Amino acid sequence: MPEQTETESGIIVVELASEHELEADHVDAVVDVKATAFFTGNAAFANAKEVASLVRRMEELGVPATAFTLQAVQAETTEGLLTRSSSALYTLRIRLVDMSRVGDVLSALSGLKQATLRELKWGYVRESEARQDWLEALARESVKKARRVAAGLGVTLGGLHRFSERTWDSPAFGPRVGGYVSDDETLPQSMPGSYGGRASLGFTVSHRKKVHVTATAQFRTHPAPGS
Repeated sequence: MPEQTETESGIIVVELASEHELEADHVDAVVDVKATAFFTGNAAFANAKEVASLVRRMEELGVPATAFTLQAVQAETTEGLLTRSSSALYTLRIRLVDMSRVGDVLSALSGLKQATLRELKWGYVRESEARQDWLEALARESVKKARRVAAGLGVTLGGLHRFSERTWDSPAFGPRVGGYVSDDETLPQSMPGSYGGRASLGFTVSHRKKVHVTATAQFRTHPAPGS
């Protein structure tokens, strides 16, 4: 835990930093499906055969129907006429919570001719709670450090004068080099593979990121009794 401490004008300043890793607990796969019929809302899942085929294939892999959300529908019209027979492009979000099956799901997607994986969005449900825990740990450590410094300087530690904190993220691996795909990175428009075997996806599907936390605490000091 890197640290820096200094004294100035009756103030002890303690700076602490820590670094942690978080692993994604779910991922949203955003998929485009080209279909030969136009429907909106939940009707798309039942009546657009290409969309229904995708849902059935995912259910075979243990992905429930409730994991699917229709994000958008883009109709392709002829001479400005929109009918049920108009072809359409459906954008679906598939929420995957069983991280051990993500590779199988992506491999299966690559075997669907009408489906294109647009991107993966990794999610961290407990990130907010974890950040608070890490910050509280730094705050407690800053008090201990300030007390030790005050004792060494022969002064009495007073109350807290000022406290500030900062957190930021960085990838656990560099893009592509370690197989990392960031939240904003769009995947290639096609992936080799088929139902019969695993696709060569070109990236890892267990995503980690680093979280950096810093805390700066300033404490007032008073001369020790009798000094």
